[in-house]
Amino acid sequence: MPWTVIAVRALVDSIEVSIAEWKVRHNPQRYLGHTRAGDAFPEFLVLWTLFPIVFFSFSGSKLPGYILPSIPPLTILTADYLNRCRRDGLPQWLIWAHAATCGLLVFVLALAPQHMKYETLVPSAQWLLIAGAAALSFGAIVFLTIRRWGIPQVCNVTLLPILATLVFLLGFYGKELDVNYSARPLAREIQQKAPNVNLVATDIKRDMDYGLAFYRNQPMIHYSTDGVPAAEHILVIRASDTNKLDQWLAGRVYEPLFLYESQGIEVYRVYPQQ
Repeated sequence: MPWTVIAVRALVDSIEVSIAEWKVRHNPQRYLGHTRAGDAFPEFLVLWTLFPIVFFSFSGSKLPGYILPSIPPLTILTADYLNRCRRDGLPQWLIWAHAATCGLLVFVLALAPQHMKYETLVPSAQWLLIAGAAALSFGAIVFLTIRRWGIPQVCNVTLLPILATLVFLLGFYGKELDVNYSARPLAREIQQKAPNVNLVATDIKRDMDYGLAFYRNQPMIHYSTDGVPAAEHILVIRASDTNKLDQWLAGRVYEPLFLYESQGIEVYRVYPQQ
């Protein structure tokens, strides 16, 4: 987002070019009458784009980062497509679709703080109106700018809603983002509550587990694979899993340190095994 529509159109166009190139290779006159005959670069980028997506689609465990290698070739294909269309311009439907995608991006991100603060899928009518007005405004600006000044301004005008939403989210709601989605405040509070305890065991979401390991600069211990350490340690678990404590820590002394309510996490201090 918000380049999705143009990027997908560029990928489809490059697939068509690649198929035409494959056909032309079997033609004795393959370099006559074909604008990109002998050019294998689009094929390379198409394969580079599709391979990580197809390969990891068969995986039972998926993370968004697995398909990040597809982003660079897709970006190059998008730029190449825009470069080749600079004379004739983008089709009208593609301009509409791109502008609508930019508007949708603004609409969703304008409502994100309401979802974080009130944990509701349907925000108030006032915020729906504000988000809708912002989305229509930015969508109209994107559409009219591209229609008036063409492809040279596509990148500049697309940056406008991105920068606006970044300023809105980070400038006005950066603290809420930090508390609701980052492990940094959790790591800071653990350090404040138990500065002398070095070991940390976790049973939480993977993104929070990785984040906590990053901000504490140490690997996390996992009861399921590493066992329960005999030494004193901090245990970070989902609030919904506290019923497992008696099973995990039978015969051990432990006490609650604090509840990290914004992400449904409880933190305990587990004392050394006697």
